[in-house]
Amino acid sequence: MRTTGNVAWDETLEAYKGREAADYVTVVAATTSVCASCGAPLEPGAPLSLAVDITDGTDPDGLAYLVFDPSVCHRQCREPAVTVSKTSGPVELMSVGRQFTLRAAMTGTKDVPVLAYTVDPIVLFHQAGGESISAHVSVLLTVGFRLSLSPELDEILQAARPVDHGVACLVSQQGFISHEIHEDVYYSRQLDLHDPAHTAWLQATRHSDVLVISGDHLDITSSGLDLRAAAHLGTLVTGWVPVGTLRQESGQAP
Repeated sequence: MRTTGNVAWDETLEAYKGREAADYVTVVAATTSVCASCGAPLEPGAPLSLAVDITDGTDPDGLAYLVFDPSVCHRQCREPAVTVSKTSGPVELMSVGRQFTLRAAMTGTKDVPVLAYTVDPIVLFHQAGGESISAHVSVLLTVGFRLSLSPELDEILQAARPVDHGVACLVSQQGFISHEIHEDVYYSRQLDLHDPAHTAWLQATRHSDVLVISGDHLDITSSGLDLRAAAHLGTLVTGWVPVGTLRQESGQAP
């Protein structure tokens, strides 16, 4: 058993996370607020345990991948553990995100629509030499998104660059949005045309590209966005995505 801060974890994790194991433990614990076993709040400094279920699989194209499903618990509720299961076939993914508008007072020019999203669970592909790379981050980097080392929105706003052709944020007249990469839907949502925040976002898309913030380890809730873990682990990517018109609301994100 190893301990990082107040979190105990099974050293088997190092075989799958390598040098990133301790950082991974810290990030998972920092972004968890309740015990996975008893449901009670996790108090600062309380002795905790990390249990990780790892899926070691192969996709239909023969690529080996890993999926990590962590649970943080009070140490008295559960001991540290790592369990590994083998599988084949595709991974069931779910996109999680939120939209908000950066007002002109912050941007200095005009209102900017922002889409922040991530994909759950995190899927890692094996590389030659034993290293692993995030499947989601890898796709984004190949189409012009760039890594961001800062979690601060003002710095992200200045550093983001336009993405490549084939990436778009499509918006319908009814408020349905679809973020697509080469016609594959990565995030979609029906906005509420009676919600002032949603209508402000839609209005901003008429005059600006969408600032897309994505990657792994984004902490996204209905009321907030914390990018510190993603920036720290080097899995935060950003890009300016052009807006297009969505005429048929048939695509759904994973």
